Amino acid sequence: MRARPLAPRAGHIVAATCLFALTSMSLTACKGRSDQASAGAVALTDTAAAPAATSVPAGDTAVSAAAPTTAKPSPATPPSAAKPATAEPPSAPPPKPAKKIYPPFDPKASAATIGVFVYPKKEQTTEQQHFDENECFAWAKTNTGIDPTAPAPAQPAAAPVAKGGTVKGAAKGAAAGALIGAAAGDAGKGAAVGAAAGGVAGRRGQKTTEKSAATDAQQQAAAAEAQRQKKFADGFTVCMDGRGYSVK
Repeated sequence: MRARPLAPRAGHIVAATCLFALTSMSLTACKGRSDQASAGAVALTDTAAAPAATSVPAGDTAVSAAAPTTAKPSPATPPSAAKPATAEPPSAPPPKPAKKIYPPFDPKASAATIGVFVYPKKEQTTEQQHFDENECFAWAKTNTGIDPTAPAPAQPAAAPVAKGGTVKGAAKGAAAGALIGAAAGDAGKGAAVGAAAGGVAGRRGQKTTEKSAATDAQQQAAAAEAQRQKKFADGFTVCMDGRGYSVK
């Protein structure tokens, strides 16, 4: 048995009733939101409030449908503080100066050769001192014209001693002996004895004179060599003093 369709007037009444119900619901919802806004009761949150549900008519009744929620975007990250300046790596230490290379030391051209002692006044190393000694030795050799390692120059020969001391002594002895022999009664014998004695004395005197002359020559040569060595040592000392050494 088919249902009878509603009369046109009954349909209008149902439609008007539904429209009134929807209007009443909308007004109630708007009034509630207005009251909350005026009272300041709406709290701010980190996420967006869900939108109010809307009523969707479904047939003769209204169906409340929740609106889709959208996640509130997270606040932008505040700009980070300025990064501290990166510390510069420590600079490398300056390279050490290369060690000075000295020529081989020549002990024959040093202070010991001339019999002096050298003391550094500026904390010079042994290698530096040996180098300076060789340098000053060469400098003194050039400026004094003296080579202390070379043999001393030959000295002039001593003046020769006059010969004939024996003859002269014999003659003197003979004369003296003759006088003595004549006084004793035998002049010839006295002369012979006197001549022999005089000759011996003459020879002794000759040797003494020659030896004295040779000694004098040796002393003069030694004095000249000492003066020569001193002159060179003075030049060596001046050079070493200028380089910061004390020479004794």
